Amino acid sequence: MRRNLLIALCVLLLATALPGCGKQKVLLESEKRLSGMYRACQNIVIADPPKTTRVAVSSFSPLQQQTVNAVLKRSNGMKISGTWSGVKLSDVLAANGVATPFKELKITAYDGYVGRISYDIAVMPDTIVASRESGKPLPRDEGPVRLVVASQDGFYWIRMLTRIEVLR
Repeated sequence: MRRNLLIALCVLLLATALPGCGKQKVLLESEKRLSGMYRACQNIVIADPPKTTRVAVSSFSPLQQQTVNAVLKRSNGMKISGTWSGVKLSDVLAANGVATPFKELKITAYDGYVGRISYDIAVMPDTIVASRESGKPLPRDEGPVRLVVASQDGFYWIRMLTRIEVLR
């Protein structure tokens, strides 16, 4: 009996020490890179030199909500039709003191992706900072919000937003 108890204890200790066993989770490389992303993307830096503001995504909710039907056209040819809801990018900028016009916006994502959009695209009514897709919150791997530019291909649709820089 004592020997069986000792064997069971050894098996339990070994199982929790080996990767993939017990409660230990082994992360993929892509998961390691995105660790902490969702929390980090709860705030977006809006830089309009010399002023820089850190804006909580939760502060967007009082702004007027906009719903856009659009097709996300990816570079691999895949197309995703959907309905995205959020706030107009122009409203977010105005609410945070960004004067218009400007030349373009440099938008940075948590994973290092950087995109640029011109003033004309930024102020279009179908350019939104979306928090919902098809009535549901965005998937966690896209962030709490993503840029949806209904009039443009997927190159402009940026997920995991962390920074918007105004270039004049």
